[in-house]
Amino acid sequence: MAKIIILGLGSGGFAASLAIRRNDPEASVTIIEKRTYDMFSPCGMPFAIEGIVSLDDLKFSLPPDEHLTKLLEHEAQAINPAERNVVVKNLRTGEIVSIPYDSLIIALGAQPFIPPVKGAKESIGRGVFVLHDIESAQDIIENAKSSKRAIVVGAGPIGLEIAVALKEKGLDVFVVEMLSSALPRALDRDMAKVVERSLEERQIRLLLNKTVGSINGTPVESVSIDNEIIRTDMVILAAGVRANVDIAKNAGIEVGRWGIKTNASMETNIKGIYAVGDCIETVSLITHRPTTMQLASAAFRQGTVAGTNAAGGYDMYEGALSTYVSLIGKLEVASAGLSEYFAESAGFETISGKAQGKNKPAYYPGAKDIIIKVIADARTGRVLGGQAIGEGAAARINMISLAVRNGMDVYSLSQTETAYCPMLAESYDVLNKAADFAVRKLRKGR
Repeated sequence: MAKIIILGLGSGGFAASLAIRRNDPEASVTIIEKRTYDMFSPCGMPFAIEGIVSLDDLKFSLPPDEHLTKLLEHEAQAINPAERNVVVKNLRTGEIVSIPYDSLIIALGAQPFIPPVKGAKESIGRGVFVLHDIESAQDIIENAKSSKRAIVVGAGPIGLEIAVALKEKGLDVFVVEMLSSALPRALDRDMAKVVERSLEERQIRLLLNKTVGSINGTPVESVSIDNEIIRTDMVILAAGVRANVDIAKNAGIEVGRWGIKTNASMETNIKGIYAVGDCIETVSLITHRPTTMQLASAAFRQGTVAGTNAAGGYDMYEGALSTYVSLIGKLEVASAGLSEYFAESAGFETISGKAQGKNKPAYYPGAKDIIIKVIADARTGRVLGGQAIGEGAAARINMISLAVRNGMDVYSLSQTETAYCPMLAESYDVLNKAADFAVRKLRKGR
């Protein structure tokens, strides 16, 4: 009976456990997890802060399995590849044991990045918060009850979702971003403006091209932003995350710029040890260069590959497209592949087609605006990525993601036959329209 250990029970670890069971029903699986409960949905936490769902709704458990051992409130201390065991500490009792394995899957995720700002680390939990688990979400909810103003540091997806949540709670909200636009990894500047206008309409104040100099007071009283002092009751740090790689590095596992290095089988440089999810460095499916994709959908796919291979099957992960969607207030925002900025940074000459329309005929009740941008290689017409904002954005981005993955060009995308019914969709979908605009530019040689 194969002995497989999974470190961490997030999306990647969960998917790995399912894949192992499909490929080897008799395999003995041990999952090691620090939490007191099995799993939770991190992406749902901003919406729990807003009050749309409860934090308890985000928790769920693995189904019973006679060949599965869950060691909750346990933490891996060391990996010993030569002895093929993991040193594990019981966080309740302090007991330390060694558990042998035939295959090991590292799915330890990432930790919030605390920017090197004076007063940030010192004030964590005393007016300064990072959202990374159920407990930190509860702290934010409780603190917001007695707060009038909040400053969110970082205009990425989590930062903007939290900003909207706190605004809905009645707080005065500022968002500080050191770059020139909101959602800078997902959207080009022209598309980001749509999101920024929506936030401003909600009276969420965006401070772009600004840096936080210091967080003042314990508990927090104010924040220094480019030499301006803004008083606040709470600060949310949403400046990204960093891969948990220490245990892997200490075991001699190769680590790259973004995280643990793996091959297409999700195997590390040490045979029989795999890694998945937010703790790894993957490659872009478009550029084939190292990148990071810290999204649950990627972690699940990677976990499936690792679990299959660890259990004696065969599967491959070809690379990431960073397919993403968020709901910023009432605004659906999505992207896939490369933006114009990142495509040009990777050496592509690009053209784009952008179209605005309705998600269904304008005469039909409930028709909503939607904007689509398609980015392509100016030389070949190959689709490199896309962005969408408005109701139905996720569905269009999933089509663009499929187009990128299969090497489609904008000619083929423009001719894609889409379903039509006035209650649900336009006869000439805005995605086809955006692709048509890109085709016209290609034909004109621009």
